[in-house]
Amino acid sequence: MNQYLFTPGPVALSPEVSLAQAAPMIGHRGKAFSELFTRIEDKLALLLKSEGRTVIFPSAGTGALECLAANFIGPGVDVLSISCGVFGDRFREIAALYGANITAVDVPLGEGVTPALAAEAVRANPRCAVLLLTQNETSTAVLNPIREIIAALPEENRPLALVDGVSSVGAMPCYPQAWGIDGLATASQKGLLTPPGLGLVWISERGWKAAAERKCPNYYFDLIRQKKTLCKNAPENPYTPPVSLYFALETALDAILSHGDPENWFALRARASRAFAAGLEAMGYELLVKEKEFRSPGLTAFLLPGGDTCAVSKALKAMGIDPAGGQAELKGKIIRMAHYGDFNWPEISLALGSLYAAMGDSRGRAGNFIAEAFGVWMEG
Repeated sequence: MNQYLFTPGPVALSPEVSLAQAAPMIGHRGKAFSELFTRIEDKLALLLKSEGRTVIFPSAGTGALECLAANFIGPGVDVLSISCGVFGDRFREIAALYGANITAVDVPLGEGVTPALAAEAVRANPRCAVLLLTQNETSTAVLNPIREIIAALPEENRPLALVDGVSSVGAMPCYPQAWGIDGLATASQKGLLTPPGLGLVWISERGWKAAAERKCPNYYFDLIRQKKTLCKNAPENPYTPPVSLYFALETALDAILSHGDPENWFALRARASRAFAAGLEAMGYELLVKEKEFRSPGLTAFLLPGGDTCAVSKALKAMGIDPAGGQAELKGKIIRMAHYGDFNWPEISLALGSLYAAMGDSRGRAGNFIAEAFGVWMEG
């Protein structure tokens, strides 16, 4: 039986990305690696529409988040954390381990962070030096409007904006320089369509200055140490990188950028998300995120009212469909299915048809779900 991976990371790989990892090994202190590294940086700059170096670590996305904490947060630093799910909470927990004074603002699960809420929270905490935000909250499938949130912040004594982009970069617009993000963390295994193992960090000029002034004690995640090797005539990593993953990442970036402006790729992802959501609702599933402007283009979270969501998940897995379940308070209550990569009409049909079959006796007004989804798909 074929297996179909619909988890929000790791995501299914294209054959080209899988094969790229089998390229002959090269030394990480030589010209060939430096050229590979530079090409990747240039392509990331196109994807992010931002200047400056991107630091790449052998790590999970959590490592990239810890890098931000290790360089900008220390004992006694006032940190404002706005969370709408598990991964916002995780970013907060990492900051707390570095001794920060945390002010927590929580949004109900399935709801997004509004610019007004963030601006009011900053005004109410004038001593806050760092603001923690999550762009795409994978545990609830919420997309937060980071650009609008940062634009709404008071200019006077504006905190450093550190953003978890682990599950957003590559799948939806994320332009840190234009949006005023000071530190952006992401990873390879979600929107960047690469195997797990690479954590990536982009820092603004304001962020680099703050990192140099704070001199937080750390070694492996020291951004200033990283910058010294990044700015060599032949850029490299200070420590041994997973070279095969760099080959895979470049191939994945080539695929994303082959659509021209990244906005073209992001539009395809949003189109697939809308069509999938329309099919789900026509079938009788209930989306966790009620307000459309907060729905993620990367994944959808849903439940079957009056039905057994756990039984649906079990039936899907028996058919070779691998979804993700809920986390923390939502464990056993929702199903999450990702639509990263080339999730287009064939994949939408496969996912919806499998979900219809998995409903069993709960099948209700499901007759037109394909027509509903196709109609949205054709709208573009």
